[in-house]
Amino acid sequence: MRGKYDKEKILEAEIVTGRRSVSHYHKLSKGMDFVQLKKQTETAIEVENIPAIQGLALSNSLAVAEQMSSKEGFQMISRRSSSGDNSAPNLFFMLRGNLSERARPIFRRLARQSVLKVSRGITGKGLRGDIIVRTEYHPGIEDFDDELTLENYMENQLLTYEDIVAIERREKSKSGVLIFDTSGSLYGGKFTTAALAVAIMAYHLEHDNFAVVLFNTKSYLIKRANEKIEINELINRILDSESAGYTNINEALEKGGIELKKMRGNNKFAILVTDGVFNKGGDPRRQIYRFPKLHILGLPTKHDWGRRLAQDMARRSGGRFAMVSSHEDVPKALMNLLRHT
Repeated sequence: MRGKYDKEKILEAEIVTGRRSVSHYHKLSKGMDFVQLKKQTETAIEVENIPAIQGLALSNSLAVAEQMSSKEGFQMISRRSSSGDNSAPNLFFMLRGNLSERARPIFRRLARQSVLKVSRGITGKGLRGDIIVRTEYHPGIEDFDDELTLENYMENQLLTYEDIVAIERREKSKSGVLIFDTSGSLYGGKFTTAALAVAIMAYHLEHDNFAVVLFNTKSYLIKRANEKIEINELINRILDSESAGYTNINEALEKGGIELKKMRGNNKFAILVTDGVFNKGGDPRRQIYRFPKLHILGLPTKHDWGRRLAQDMARRSGGRFAMVSSHEDVPKALMNLLRHT
């Protein structure tokens, strides 16, 4: 009995005083029963120790889900969601299978709120690129092409409104597909990043055409080309999407390429987010022909061959390749890529 009591006290002290890793709390909580884990989760909620809650959830997701469904749990997640961190979506992905019918929609709403708040902040820092168009002057235009206007004056020795060359800045018209690797997402981090990436894509291409494909063992068409959908519903689809452990890049590229072909316009592209380490579906390079440009954001991996594969795919399609040090860096890297596409 004393050993059991000591273990509980040690874990409680670690939860209250420290901010250790998820795996650390998981290790300390192994072997504890349902009641013990609910009590430890209650303590973690009080001090808002998110890694501890995640570690406890790895030991018993149902116990944590029940305690997180308390008034205190909802209030904590609501505060975190309003502050703009990723606690709400990360926990939602870990607990969603064990949340009650009453708790699940509340958690999903708070997760969506967090995703939209963070993504709006990122897109607001880097709006889409412009096309410079030279046109005739009309009242309200403030930019002029001085050299061409001067040439007209020198030729005619008289400056009229017709001689003034005005400059208008118009938004680029774009059509794109986001293809996101969610395989092996143990703590919900990849799904949270995927939700952020999709929201950024939706805000940036609000008046254009885009599609979204998520993939792991299978690929899932989250948004079809030419489909009109509210952003809240789009994020809900991400939050409700399936998870699995394998990586089928080939099928995802095939599905994304089919959607891209349905889109009109000259500025068509796809963005693939993956570590390149496929273990299902075969070599994805056979699908490159489907893309006029395939840009790739490379996720960190221990397998160098995956990075080389991703680089090769981007090079063959005339796209750009960029590595990120963590999946948490993907949203800003994606925004930067969209600005220059």
